[in-house]
Amino acid sequence: MLNISEMIQTIKQLVEVRIQLIQDEITEQLSSVFTRIMLLLLMATVSVMVLLFASLSLAFYLSELLYSTYKGFLYVSLLYVLIFVFFYFLKDAKSIVESFQKFLKHFIFRKRKEN
Repeated sequence: MLNISEMIQTIKQLVEVRIQLIQDEITEQLSSVFTRIMLLLLMATVSVMVLLFASLSLAFYLSELLYSTYKGFLYVSLLYVLIFVFFYFLKDAKSIVESFQKFLKHFIFRKRKEN
């Protein structure tokens, strides 16, 4: 009888240890995913800021070349309209959508390399 109770206790401990290991692994994977998502958001924010200041610089540069403030900003806005139209027509291209999805999936959900 004593042997069976020790076996049951040992099995309970093994199950508890296994549950703890699984919880630790899930926590580590979730924190890794959230960290990569935050990194993507920070990269996007910095990219938007760079794009904003580069656009303003280009608009002021074109304004000086054309001797007209509004024309410089108008040409930059037309450039963005052309880019928007280009992306609008590319939105249904399966290869581009699939490659972007593959990149995001790999970047966010990649597995840790085992040593």
